[in-house]
Amino acid sequence: MSEIRWQEPLCGGNGGNSCIQIGRMADGTPILRETTRPQELVVTTREGLRNLVEAAKRGELDHLL
Repeated sequence: MSEIRWQEPLCGGNGGNSCIQIGRMADGTPILRETTRPQELVVTTREGLRNLVEAAKRGELDHLL
């Protein structure tokens, strides 16, 4: 697999150890992982990630929390 550049974990200020990281592969493909399970990766598209973020902003995922 190509080199992945990860951003700092997104922990939401909860101080927990279960955080989401978003990275980008060398070709720009977005990729996500849980810090407690870094070997399990979710590969998506830029449009898919954008749609996920926008849905979260609109509150459409609140029922999952």
